[in-house]
Amino acid sequence: MKTKLFIALITFSTIACNQNKQESSAQHEGHATEQPANDPVGEVLAIHDSIMPQMEKIMALKMQIKSEVKTADSLIALKSSEPHIARRKQANDLLSQLDAADKGMMNWMHQYKGDTLKKLSEEAASQYIADQKQKIMSVRDNMVKSIGDAELFIQKAHQP
Repeated sequence: MKTKLFIALITFSTIACNQNKQESSAQHEGHATEQPANDPVGEVLAIHDSIMPQMEKIMALKMQIKSEVKTADSLIALKSSEPHIARRKQANDLLSQLDAADKGMMNWMHQYKGDTLKKLSEEAASQYIADQKQKIMSVRDNMVKSIGDAELFIQKAHQP
């Protein structure tokens, strides 16, 4: 039952992300026609666009690591040993990292207000975009690190 619920949740999340991606793409197309290619707004949106596809990878890695947690739990139930306990802790830590990366992206997307730039003074708009660039770069760095750490963990789990 939990598996079916989890699969349904992942399916709905993927559908929602695809809808957001389409809406986001439409919004970005509008920005692209209004802003020059070297514009700071374009840079912020380009960073977002470059990491958005990684959201699916995060979901897939979370599923794989949850499977590793179940395996570790089973092994611990059979014979509790320090390596199995350490592996489960590492897996749970990685799940927390991936969750934080996912939430970081979602939070950034919800708080970004590109359409209000026209209402701001030039100085305020410039400051807002500089701040948003720092935020999205931080999101990118967290995503890259959490994905890399998780992939390394999975790779080590499947080595003979």
